[in-house]
Amino acid sequence: MGNDGGQLPGGHADAEYRPPASGASETIPAVLVVGPDTDGEHSVPVLDWLAVGRECAGADERHRLLITDPAVSRTHLEVRLDSALDQAWLTDCSTNGTRLNGHRVERAVPIRLRPGDRLRIGAVELQFRSRRFTAPVRGGPAGTITGPGRRTNTVREVTVTKMAMAVGDIAGFSTIAEQTDDRVLLENIDRLFTGLRRILNRHNGVLSNYVGDAFFATWESAAMVATAMDAKGMSAGAREAMEQAAMATAAEAAVAFAVEAAETVPDIAAGLSVRDPDGGPMRMGWGVACGPAAVSQMTGRIVTVLGDATNVAFRLSGLAGRDGRPAVLVTDAVHRSAVGFAFTPLPAVQVKGRRQVVEILAAGRLLPARCQAPDALARGGALPRPGLRPMRGPRRAAPSTRRGAGRRAPAG
Repeated sequence: MGNDGGQLPGGHADAEYRPPASGASETIPAVLVVGPDTDGEHSVPVLDWLAVGRECAGADERHRLLITDPAVSRTHLEVRLDSALDQAWLTDCSTNGTRLNGHRVERAVPIRLRPGDRLRIGAVELQFRSRRFTAPVRGGPAGTITGPGRRTNTVREVTVTKMAMAVGDIAGFSTIAEQTDDRVLLENIDRLFTGLRRILNRHNGVLSNYVGDAFFATWESAAMVATAMDAKGMSAGAREAMEQAAMATAAEAAVAFAVEAAETVPDIAAGLSVRDPDGGPMRMGWGVACGPAAVSQMTGRIVTVLGDATNVAFRLSGLAGRDGRPAVLVTDAVHRSAVGFAFTPLPAVQVKGRRQVVEILAAGRLLPARCQAPDALARGGALPRPGLRPMRGPRRAAPSTRRGAGRRAPAG
């Protein structure tokens, strides 16, 4: 049942499967048919699992189906067989998505696959065929749903943890989107966000998700893992010190990322064809906050982070870089945790949906020692190098002059 490759109808893509060199017979429980119901259809055996994609790194020849199509990801999907439960499962791992019987499936969530089901990836159509794997669902891999419109048995895990977060928001995006072709807009935003992801990687942040025109990154406090391992032998004071040090590490990484991103965006935007409503390069504002947040993978690999600190970070990103404000705004909690930056107190702001005002500061690189303001010198140090610093012991926050603290300014 192996296939020797071949051109698919329409000439859009090649599908290649190389059977093992050994001639030993083996029971084949299922097959994926490439180009079903066409003159060129051919079958690829699914022995226990099969990876499908352009490269399928890590899969040997008998466990991969290579498809030459630029719209197909390096590893686009996986099919796994559970002989004990007599069930088959499909997992999409792609950029452009997979359709199961005409419906787009959720990324990274195992979906029940049944004999006769048809898949489409890029320009290629596949069909799953077997005399088995028809058992009703009595369970499945953790975090599974059983196909479009079928009942879910997923129990989502929600954790509450302390973290720092940075949000970047494109100024005037609604007007930009209204005046720009969708494809052109997508290409330009993708180039911009690709540059931001490179910076994020240097600062060990995690991209939570893209929210429209917003870039949302998080740094989870490493103290949660350390405390869980050592809690029995640690005093309450030691645990608190570890948590403070871990939060400081996360906050400093978040601010370092936001400052570098704010400095880099103008250079990236200068090379983009999309301009802001005033005709200049696109601009972004950045908000940085820290505090407890609820974290859950609510939809596949899309990690959802909710909480007051998250809301504040998003709101500040919509204020930063507008109406004369600096490009990076941070909360007072971030200011108390992070060192190595020049912080400038600003009037407190009232953000939408929140009763209490938010005390904010502008954040930037420290000037050379001879030019630093007294408050910056009191905070000490230079801009952290990319990446997280090692954990440190507890420290007292240095006093700072907050002439604007407590004064309310309109949200703008």
